[in-house]
Amino acid sequence: MKMKPFSGLRYVGLLFLCFSMSACGEEVSAGKAGLFIDDSTTTFLKTEFDDTKACAKFENGAFEDVSIAIMPPTFPCKHYAGGCSGEYVNPNHLKVGSLYVWRHEVIHYLLDLNTGDPDAGHRSDLFKTCI
Repeated sequence: MKMKPFSGLRYVGLLFLCFSMSACGEEVSAGKAGLFIDDSTTTFLKTEFDDTKACAKFENGAFEDVSIAIMPPTFPCKHYAGGCSGEYVNPNHLKVGSLYVWRHEVIHYLLDLNTGDPDAGHRSDLFKTCI
């Protein structure tokens, strides 16, 4: 006995049946309202901090000692009229509007802590070699 191959319409119907029986539409309860930072973000920030510190070869400075503020992508600051995407404020405040600027702000912090100069003019080679 010869088997007939599936027609296109039958194949689509079979796929539809399979997908409709899957658990894609699972209901979950509403989450608690508020802003939450996932643990993986903290792990990322700490790892990047430690890698930047190692690259800069500085002794002083620990991730646990910094105060981190997650800001909008561009926020008001004293340095630029159009706003900043990151800012270091002495003694330990790091404001970041994007995780891409995290290492840059860590360098300002580490420079200030280890040399007494956060290098607001960005003259240090660390801004090129450790980012």
